[in-house]
Amino acid sequence: MKNKILKLVVAYSLFVLVFSGLSCDDRKASSTVSEEGLTLTFIKSQPVASGATVGEAVVAYAGVYIIVELRDEDGQPVKNGIVSFSANVLDGASPKSYGSFDVSIVPTDSDGRAFVTYSANSGTGAVDDPTTPKYENVEVVASYGENLEASTRFDVYGSKDDIWPYSFSMTDPSPEEITLATNSSSNITCRLLNKNGTPVRNVIVQIDAGDKGYIKIDDSVVDSDTTDNNGEITFSFHDNGEEENIGIASIRAIFNHPSISATVSDTSTISIVSEVGLVQECTYVEIPSSVPDNIVVRDGGGIESTSIKAKLFDDNENLIAEPRLVRFVLNPILEGTYLEEPGVTDTSVYTVNGIATVSVNSGTVPGTVRIEVGVDCDQDGDYEINANAVPVIIASGAPYHIEPEYDPNSTEPIGGGFYKTQCAAIVYDKWYNPVEDSTYVYWTIDPIPPDTLIDAFVEGISFTANENLDGDQNAGVAYSTIVYSTDAIGDFGRVRATTFGADGPDEGTEADSISALINEDVGDAAMFFLPGQLTLTANATYHDFSIPPSLTAEITITAILIDFYGNPVVDAPISFVGTGVAEWLEVGYENYSNFGMDSIANNSDFGDGGTAGDLLDNCFTWRDYGLDRIAGTNDMGEGNNKHDGFDTDGDGVPDAWEACEPFEDFGQDGEDGTNDEGEGNKQWDGYSMIGCDPVVLTDKDGYARITAVFNRELCIWQATDEETGLCTFEDFTASISSTLLIPQITTSDPLDIQLVRTQTTDCP
Repeated sequence: MKNKILKLVVAYSLFVLVFSGLSCDDRKASSTVSEEGLTLTFIKSQPVASGATVGEAVVAYAGVYIIVELRDEDGQPVKNGIVSFSANVLDGASPKSYGSFDVSIVPTDSDGRAFVTYSANSGTGAVDDPTTPKYENVEVVASYGENLEASTRFDVYGSKDDIWPYSFSMTDPSPEEITLATNSSSNITCRLLNKNGTPVRNVIVQIDAGDKGYIKIDDSVVDSDTTDNNGEITFSFHDNGEEENIGIASIRAIFNHPSISATVSDTSTISIVSEVGLVQECTYVEIPSSVPDNIVVRDGGGIESTSIKAKLFDDNENLIAEPRLVRFVLNPILEGTYLEEPGVTDTSVYTVNGIATVSVNSGTVPGTVRIEVGVDCDQDGDYEINANAVPVIIASGAPYHIEPEYDPNSTEPIGGGFYKTQCAAIVYDKWYNPVEDSTYVYWTIDPIPPDTLIDAFVEGISFTANENLDGDQNAGVAYSTIVYSTDAIGDFGRVRATTFGADGPDEGTEADSISALINEDVGDAAMFFLPGQLTLTANATYHDFSIPPSLTAEITITAILIDFYGNPVVDAPISFVGTGVAEWLEVGYENYSNFGMDSIANNSDFGDGGTAGDLLDNCFTWRDYGLDRIAGTNDMGEGNNKHDGFDTDGDGVPDAWEACEPFEDFGQDGEDGTNDEGEGNKQWDGYSMIGCDPVVLTDKDGYARITAVFNRELCIWQATDEETGLCTFEDFTASISSTLLIPQITTSDPLDIQLVRTQTTDCP
């Protein structure tokens, strides 16, 4: 009950303060305290930002400019009185300090006044809830001496989003028409509200009367004014009294928030007509472009109608104020197109303030809408002034064709080990016109069988004329992006774009969908490799064929592939080439029988009479046909360039494998029963050469290994010493390089291997 009585007292004080010039809203409160004849009073509490008045205090955007006044028992100002300030909010049942002042202790001036600016630079704001008996907003207390103090309250909003955007509205002018040079005027009221519908008080609004007149408030000519407690400004518009003022005057009211740096405005128009006896003569008629100036065919999925205007001017380029009859004619007539009502292609309407307006509605075909107008200026039934124009185009119909593509060369890293590639679809109507802007296109990406998973996704919805990665827009083109991880590099996804025709998607059916795959309807999109690094190492970069004597040198080459982020790239095909290489051999860990496989490829009948190319090819041979061992079925494991083992019964132990030469499935240590890496996985472990060519997939660490074989004949005999019988030989430098075979094609720096043959009596 005590709180309610206090509110009544505060409300009375508020009433007094409002009518004495204190700026505060309906929920603000102020108090004046008197002791020993002294009074301390809050005179002003006005939100400000950047030195300009605003409607509300906002954390980090707008503070409050405060004035207090100290007077003695005779009502005279007290000079050099020390006034201190504090600010708090309720925290539960107790007050808590909140915000700060530019100066917390201020002496009064010769008028007995002290000035401070309050601000809250952090926090969530403090706004009173009118449904509760307590005040939850900010209380500022001014103190003089030990016992004399006064207080005021106001709201502080936590964010500009709590109050912005403002809304600006202007009433219709009263009257809507004034007569030139008769001292007649028209009254307009504009009102400024914040986001919550609360009036924005005591802020300055600019008023622009244009070039046809001026604004008056209380008999003074002004170009701005301050809003009242209702957030309103009322003013009158007056013409300049000059003949060229005849026509439509546009009046605009503008408020620019100084700290939010944004503007709201509204516009109203007043018709200035000629004096009695002053007749405007028709001179010319103009047909401006319509807004919008592009529409779509009937049922085309966009805007199908717009307004066509004819503006009638006198010889001073003023709009004719008096009504005149204007005839609109469609010529030629596009099939189904009409004016105002179906079937109407020739109609007449009167001007209003010099402007005649009709609607045009699209038909069933696209094309330019040509309009002819005629004006009956003297109202004798004849049209003396004529014009024609193409103010609007029926640009397109409903989606009928869609063609998606993607641009792997636009791939870019987006952080976190992920990449983004741009894709796009162009959508046409039946006549191959780009469809209406904002036509939705839906995207999907699926793994290509037999794969069931791909580490990639496509942003599922885009629309025509949206922005691409460069910030450009193109009519009829919808842009999206494919996002994928390092693990997806080299994989293929099947990307599809879909849109819908005039009737949209039917519930439970896709009868009206229009869909296509990228790459000329193939759909395969490779996840590109954004160049990271491909490097080569070798277990030896120098070999002497004479120590110990040897006919060949076998050197293991390792290619290391990392992506842009430094992550290893797995299952990427690496091709090896080299000068002087006599033979390439696989690096393997499990022994296999190099006598080929039979043509049945069922792994039950191995023999030495296998198909051509299988016998003694010096590489582990398998057929990449998947679990069923049948080519072309796209089953599990088919076409992935790996020899796969399969767990068909789900017990965690592989029990089936692709057709291959027999091998010892003993793992990397080559010993049975040790359960080391690779043992019992039904796969041959090593770096198999794909198709027996020097092409190897990278392992889980991004490594691809192969063995290069060099013959000692590379070191050519030079001469033989007749006395010692020692022969000398030329050194040979072999150069090895590797190339990543997925886009972007990346080649390593060459690796040189020095091959020598020291002096020996073992001469050729």
